[in-house]
Amino acid sequence: MASVSEWNSRVRWAECDAAGIIYHARVFDWFSEGRIVWLKEHQLDYYDHLRPLRIELLVKSATASFHHSLRPGDPIRLTVTADQLSPTRITFHYQVLPLQSPGLVALEGLTEHAFVVDGRAKRLDRAAPDVFAQFAQAL
Repeated sequence: MASVSEWNSRVRWAECDAAGIIYHARVFDWFSEGRIVWLKEHQLDYYDHLRPLRIELLVKSATASFHHSLRPGDPIRLTVTADQLSPTRITFHYQVLPLQSPGLVALEGLTEHAFVVDGRAKRLDRAAPDVFAQFAQAL
């Protein structure tokens, strides 16, 4: 089973549209925050480990499905899991859970990333086999 990481926050006014409902594009910032937490919890810290090795995770695609609205001040929990690891890509899945409504999923999303080393898409298993092994172990 894939390991789950969590990021907790509150919906901020700046993340909402004029009607006071979460603005759709802002959830991709949440996904990024959650992904950073997942990487750190798996000894793949983006800033201290991957970037110094000149390894980036380039977003190839990103989707979000909205099931329930969120408003300013709502406490949320973002859960992140990673799967579908290949030598060239990794996929992350996200769920945003409103903490005031247990069991409810407000939105779900997915991001697919290509491994980039020294500014070029590369097979991570060849360019950085130790790092690739860490990703594989984390799943």
